[in-house]
Amino acid sequence: MQHQKNLKSTLYNLYTEWNTEKILLLVTVVLLMLVNWTIEAGKWRLLLKGTEEFSLLRSLQSVLTGVAVSVMTPNRIGEYMGRILYLKNVNKIQGVTVTIIGSFAQLIVTGFLGLLGLVYYIVFIKPSTWLNVLLLSSVLVCAGLIYFYFHLYKIIEWTNNITFLKKIRVYLEIVRRFDQTQLIRILLLSFLRYFIYTLQFTLLLRIMMVYAPLQEVIFTIWVIYWAMAVVPTIAVAEIGVRGGIAWFFLQPLTTNELGVVSSSLMLWLINLIIPALIGCLFVYKMKIYEDD
Repeated sequence: MQHQKNLKSTLYNLYTEWNTEKILLLVTVVLLMLVNWTIEAGKWRLLLKGTEEFSLLRSLQSVLTGVAVSVMTPNRIGEYMGRILYLKNVNKIQGVTVTIIGSFAQLIVTGFLGLLGLVYYIVFIKPSTWLNVLLLSSVLVCAGLIYFYFHLYKIIEWTNNITFLKKIRVYLEIVRRFDQTQLIRILLLSFLRYFIYTLQFTLLLRIMMVYAPLQEVIFTIWVIYWAMAVVPTIAVAEIGVRGGIAWFFLQPLTTNELGVVSSSLMLWLINLIIPALIGCLFVYKMKIYEDD
């Protein structure tokens, strides 16, 4: 960013010239965050159907607790452990299983739209050899993800051949409850969340004065999200990775590096850190109850 043209004036314009439009757009992004996590809470309830009944509010508390726990773990795998704190002990392992199914669905959406984004990016924005390799790899990965998602019962079959997994087979049997209709509903909710993420990033780029053709921005955002999904990291260190990936792919569309990195930072703060802080309050509340 030190090499960005007119850095001082750009800094001034980004952080001091806030008009009504920018404020309304930022409020919209925050409201979309609330909608996004509410949808995830609804998806969590759907995943738990037949295991344990949750109200939407309790489901939301469970989801945000998972976010709070996840911020210190690689690729946020700690989210599973945070969520199951709200489940009865007998249901906790099943809770991990269905959480993985939900994450699996979200990854399929990210991969599929990332694949579409890659095709557009290579054809219309910036072709390169390594992106062609990534495209081919993405096709194979997405095909595999979709196949296994709609054939979850094969997980049960594999446990028969793995001795140490036989003990937990009874907890994995839950995957048989999910028919094609339920799996498609879970995917649709995942698509809805993804489009909210896309809209948020698009609005933040506008707030940060990153101007480029909307169609190219949307497809590039899909590529960015896919790249972020496959790069191992932990939430507390994500911002550097996010900013770097976002700028790498958006660079052909804009010279406003500061705006791109700032948009990534704001998206990270709004979608992850704020919910994590709220989740910490729920964790603290649970601790108080345990002490009582």
